[in-house]
Amino acid sequence: MSDKSPPLEDLKGKVKEAWGTLSDDEALSDEGEVQQLAARLEKEQGLSAKEAQRQAENTLRGRR
Repeated sequence: MSDKSPPLEDLKGKVKEAWGTLSDDEALSDEGEVQQLAARLEKEQGLSAKEAQRQAENTLRGRR
């Protein structure tokens, strides 16, 4: 597990997503979504931070 806690990373992702939406910065909003999903994967499936990030990026990239 990384030195960053998944709940904190989830919160940071929510803030990034909201700020991206408010500022019309789609890339920042997307980054926030990836960060939130990665935090959930890390916490719920016990994945490493790196693997959770990879899976989150692949999942969200596939829906676009």
